[in-house]
Amino acid sequence: MTHVVIAGAGIAGIPAAYALKNRLGPNDQVTVVSDRDYFNFVPSNPWIAMGWRNRSDIAFPIAPYLEARGINFVATGLAQVHAATNRVELLDGSWQHYDYLVLATGTAPAYEEVAGMDPAQGFVHSVIHIEQAVEAANAYKEFVKQPGAIVIGAAAGCAILGPMYETAFLIDADLRRRGIRERATITLVTPEPYVAHFGIGAETETRRLLENALAEREIVSICNMNTTKITAGNIHLTQYDPNGKEMASTTLPFAFGIYAPAYKGIAALSLTTGLTNARGMVTVDEYLRNPTYPNVYAAGICVAQPSFAATPVPVGPPESVYSIQNQVDTVARNIIAAIKKEPLFSAQPQRAKWLSDLSDTGAAHLAEPQIPLRNINQIKQGRWVHLAKVEFEQYFINKIKLKPGEKTQNAASIVATTVWRLQSEKSAGGTEMTRTGAIARRLDIPVERDANYELRALAKTLNVEEKTIAALLLNAAIKDAKRYLGEVALTDMERARRDLILAELPENQPGVEFHGGGT
Repeated sequence: MTHVVIAGAGIAGIPAAYALKNRLGPNDQVTVVSDRDYFNFVPSNPWIAMGWRNRSDIAFPIAPYLEARGINFVATGLAQVHAATNRVELLDGSWQHYDYLVLATGTAPAYEEVAGMDPAQGFVHSVIHIEQAVEAANAYKEFVKQPGAIVIGAAAGCAILGPMYETAFLIDADLRRRGIRERATITLVTPEPYVAHFGIGAETETRRLLENALAEREIVSICNMNTTKITAGNIHLTQYDPNGKEMASTTLPFAFGIYAPAYKGIAALSLTTGLTNARGMVTVDEYLRNPTYPNVYAAGICVAQPSFAATPVPVGPPESVYSIQNQVDTVARNIIAAIKKEPLFSAQPQRAKWLSDLSDTGAAHLAEPQIPLRNINQIKQGRWVHLAKVEFEQYFINKIKLKPGEKTQNAASIVATTVWRLQSEKSAGGTEMTRTGAIARRLDIPVERDANYELRALAKTLNVEEKTIAALLLNAAIKDAKRYLGEVALTDMERARRDLILAELPENQPGVEFHGGGT
């Protein structure tokens, strides 16, 4: 019997537990330990701060969903990893023995690096944890009664900069909806050398588009800024030139502020020699396993990542939900491979994808740091991105909440529904469904002679083009087929789908050099 312990019940830990439980044998055990008894979809925390979400929308007790899958859950955080003896010590004094350990603990905010940045001191707010986002929402309700200067910023070394931009745009949109935007100023303070750097360093069309978006909304951005201290009503800053030389110090007054700190590993991990780097982040090899303890793996933002680009003010390497899920998949596959004594899967290259909300419109970022390093960074604005993030939020939460056996095989066939709608449209004299059934890509599929006649006859009967009805029925049949796949097969299918999409991006074609949306 194999026992896998997973430390963390967040965006990395829970999917890792699901993936491993699905792939391990019936007698194997998976145990999740966490200092929190709930799951929180952290990317939606900025919406909590704006009052656009309630806590219950994006956070819920996780034990019932783990238990339904036969996964053990211990709502107690790590005290120390005793990797030499394959044990973890928990804060309540209990122990868990493991054959494999997955560290998905997340990180700790390094508030102590900037005096006054800790939200507990009451000067600025944060959206790192949902409790902090709730506090920010309460403070914001008071702020709008008497608007003033707003500062949204990130400390030197911050590695997750997307929420900073997202929060600035959300506040702008909310103030406009309230009709008080002209009574408030919004300043974005970033350690990046330019907006949209994101710790990647590829200066592309992203920069121009985001700069324009900020300017259109009258959001001022100041770059190359090191936040040195925060006091009541004032942000103390030092600006650097492109060569890293200190230029000037200044003080920025504010009435409401939200700040993102730099991050470090949780204290429990640093107690184990050979497990972490100087900042307490878990060191891993290309297989996402610790070099000192090969039965210890890591996924998520607790993983030590190299910086992709040198900057005058330090900027941490980026991470995203998308790239974290790739890490989770790699870890699960490699643990199974290690058990079976099969070759491991490399985690390189790593890809990252963001969906950042810009109120009713949005920005999509695609970044691809590779080894050897080649950076791709795109941004496209539009309402579809806002809708995509809402859909992704619901998709991810529903995936976490899905219990075994909650299949839809008995639901009405999608093929049958498609045919019924076609008949209805013909009777009504409309062609709504056939107009949306355009073929995006040609797919040559040989069919039997009788099937060919049947398809053509059906098309003629329903007054639909042959290629259109073929595309509609194939699409419906694929959706029907997915209902009968197990969770492992669905996970494999989704990964294969992502790989195919990424492989066919224009910039990934042989001989094509990609430059910010053009070739």
